[in-house]
Amino acid sequence: MSKKIAIAIDGPVGSGKGTLSIYLAKKLDAAYIYTGAMYRELALSCLREKTDINDEKKVLEVLRRINIELKPVDDKVGAFLNGEDVSSEIFKPYVSRVVPIVAAFPSVRKDMVDMQKKLVEGFIGVKNVIMEGRDISTEVMQDADLKIFLTADLNTRVRRRFDQLKERGIDITFNEVLKDVEDRDKKDLERKASPLKLSEDAVVVDTTNDTIEDTVNKVMEILKERNLL
Repeated sequence: MSKKIAIAIDGPVGSGKGTLSIYLAKKLDAAYIYTGAMYRELALSCLREKTDINDEKKVLEVLRRINIELKPVDDKVGAFLNGEDVSSEIFKPYVSRVVPIVAAFPSVRKDMVDMQKKLVEGFIGVKNVIMEGRDISTEVMQDADLKIFLTADLNTRVRRRFDQLKERGIDITFNEVLKDVEDRDKKDLERKASPLKLSEDAVVVDTTNDTIEDTVNKVMEILKERNLL
């Protein structure tokens, strides 16, 4: 592969964005940027500082003084907050409940999008890059070589999220995950700033009945069809 490519992956909670991105990053020797971790790190920082999470100005102040980093750790992307590895903590329920609140503020999303664009700019032309989130195709990487919108039915997405949390040692029930996913879906779709939506030039990939290998193969075929490999 001579030309360096940029792939944007969007979709709701549990659609398989992270798993797909990790597998593709290995296959394509690409940099993988998990934008969701950035919002989770902000939420964690606000909680630690006892910031009023409903006060947009105060949340933005926290964002502008903390140091958010994403670094490879054991074939995954590690989330570092002010130098501390918080990769596991940011997925705990008490953090997850706050993420949609701080992520909905327009000024916060603007700053985050600016940060994410700079991350991408650092790789474009130098290394393949894969970025996943909920507004990557529509806001962050509008000129991506390939835009993928992953989807799956609600029960499948909840089961995947439940299994992921259990693997991380988080004590939570299936019904609690169901409620969280439903709440996240509602807030992602209804927020005024950068809502989750399908980009006109994105390819929809339904992962409901897929293994991860199935989904990876689908995307690799799309890349080949578009002469990007």
